Formats: sequence, C-alpha cells, structure tokens
Amino acid sequence: MVTGGHPEDGESRVEVIITTDTSGAPPSKAGAGKLYVMFDAARPDAGRLYFTEAEWDAFVLGVRDGEFDLDEDGNLPPVPPGQRQD
Repeated sequence: MVTGGHPEDGESRVEVIITTDTSGAPPSKAGAGKLYVMFDAARPDAGRLYFTEAEWDAFVLGVRDGEFDLDEDGNLPPVPPGQRQD
C-alpha cells in the first residue's frame, strides 16, 4: 500500500522519468535524445531500466495489447513460437 505518496517499508513503486541526461545510461543509449527511465522509487539505487522513445512506444503498445497480462494463475502467457525469450 502506498500512503501519502510514499511506499511503506518493503513495498515497490515503479516510477518513470523522462530525461535528456544520458550520463547514467548504458553506452548503447548514450546518443538518444530523450530517454524514459523506469525504477523502483522505494529502492532508487537498486537499478534503472533505460528506454529510447521507440522502445518506450513499443512497450506501451505491448501493455495496451495485453502482452504482459497475467493468466488466472498469475503467470505470463507462453511466448508464441518463433519469438525469442530473454
């Protein structure tokens, strides 16, 4: 539960910031004009995910299409044949 905009002990809260500062990004993203940075606000030093605009747009479309929805048992659906799984 999040109270007063701050997570309680042990809980996560995903936040995304948009930045043009690429100094903390992986080298492959350093030339991007704008980055979307996703992190756990309860543990901001635990790591960050960096998305270019194109990657972020693809992620948002996947969310809208239900690509990350869980099944009745709380699992992600299987990856369709021919698609790589990281």
